[in-house]
Amino acid sequence: MQKIFWDKPVVAGGRLVFGPMEAQRFLHANWPYAKNLDYAAADLCILKALDGRATPDEAREMFEIAVLSANPARHSDALKLAG
Repeated sequence: MQKIFWDKPVVAGGRLVFGPMEAQRFLHANWPYAKNLDYAAADLCILKALDGRATPDEAREMFEIAVLSANPARHSDALKLAG
């Protein structure tokens, strides 16, 4: 499987996540927030991106939505850091 990197990383849990493989690991091993429907949608979209059924950009968008919906207080900080 080839490594895929996003143009802009996503800030999650105080760290930068650079692509769908790293996002998948983060969701399953380091997710510091309560899991919700956006988490589930991001998890599914990331899996689809890893096997070619979704684009990396779709996966990034869903992962960012999951992070922001789980921790809305970080919304403005996350957008500043991620560009």
